[in-house]
Formats: sequence, structure tokens, C-alpha cells
Amino acid sequence: MRDGSFLVGRKPEPDFDWANLEGKHILAGRPGGVPAMTLQWVLNKHGVSTNNKNFDTSVAFDAMVGTFETDKSIDYTTMFEPTASEYVALGKGYIVASVGAASGEVPYTAFSAQKSWLKKNNNTAKAFLRAVLRGYQYMSENSPEVVAKSLVKSFPGTSETSAAAAVKSYLEINAWALSPVLDKAPFERLQDIMENAGTLKSRADYNLAVDNTIAKELVEELGI
Repeated sequence: MRDGSFLVGRKPEPDFDWANLEGKHILAGRPGGVPAMTLQWVLNKHGVSTNNKNFDTSVAFDAMVGTFETDKSIDYTTMFEPTASEYVALGKGYIVASVGAASGEVPYTAFSAQKSWLKKNNNTAKAFLRAVLRGYQYMSENSPEVVAKSLVKSFPGTSETSAAAAVKSYLEINAWALSPVLDKAPFERLQDIMENAGTLKSRADYNLAVDNTIAKELVEELGI
């Protein structure tokens, strides 16, 4: 329920202030991507201009880390976990802020289906969402180290240490939604972010786009 990217800089900034990024070269991600749009929204909210070449969206997502490491003209970039923690552990940079913590809640990941499919497969949809929620509950009720032991099976090449660091980072910013209900405020905020980036021509009606019926049934069933 938040953007999962972290702002990484070249030096520690215990007194970090988003406003200080004015004029800095920031590697932001691909144009139209939620990480770049959310970062742009956060910067603009803090009075930082992004209508210039310093807000750099010219580098492909999978090349951002390598470009940041080699191009010293870049002051900041964004990274997801566990990449961010691994980069810091290697002594190559510092996590200075969380984009998601600064932006507030947004429906960063959502599940959708056609009405016709839901009508015929309601139990399947409910079972799927129930399984997702149990996974979220498991992460919130256990230590990052315990959770990491389960996660690494699905992420070949990622160590338990890195996975645990990623879980810890995301729990600290309250990244995962323990309730499946999508409220109106974060839905509207996502549209604000898209409008700010110039990628949304018309807004969607929350009442027409979101169906919380199954979500609310599971909240009651699981006692969330």
C-alpha cells in the first residue's frame, strides 16, 4: 500500500530534507512508471522542480544501479529492496529516505478481475485473497529473519540476510496492507500522483472502479 522504493545518495544524511534536492541530479526511473511518478509528486510537494534534466528518466529501470555507480554526476537514485540494502552493505551508498513513507498510502499493488469472472468464480477469488492476507499476517507476526527463510526459496540468488533486511525495511514504512479493503483516500492519491506527472487525462470514479465486497467479507472472517 506504498511505493517500495528508497532514495539512495552518496553520503549519509541524518538530517535529510526533500527540499534540499533542488538542483540535484536525480535518477528517477522510467517515464510513466509509478516509482518515478511518486518520486516526482513527493519532490513537487516539497517545492522541488522536476521540469528539467536533473529529474532524469532517461535510464532503463534495470540499468539504474549500474549507472548510478559509474556516473558520479548523479547525486541520487531510487532502489527497491533488497537491492538498496545490499548496495549500502557494500559501502557504495546510503539510504537517505523512503519514497513511500513520504508519499503516503497508494494502491501500489491491486488485484482486478472482470465482473463476469467474479460472478462465476467468487470462491476462487476469495481463496486467493485469503492466502495473500495470511502471507501478510505471517510477515507481520514473525521476525524478518524467520520470514526470510521462507522467502529465499522464491528469490534465487538472494541471501537470507538480504531478504531479512528487505522485510525489515518494508515493515518499518508500513508497506504491506494488512487489510484488503481499498479505501477512497489512497485511490484518489494515486490519481493525484498520475495527474501531477501528466499521465492521467480523466479520473476514475472510486465507486465504479473498486469493489470491496470480498475484501470486507475476509476482514470479518479473519478478524482483521
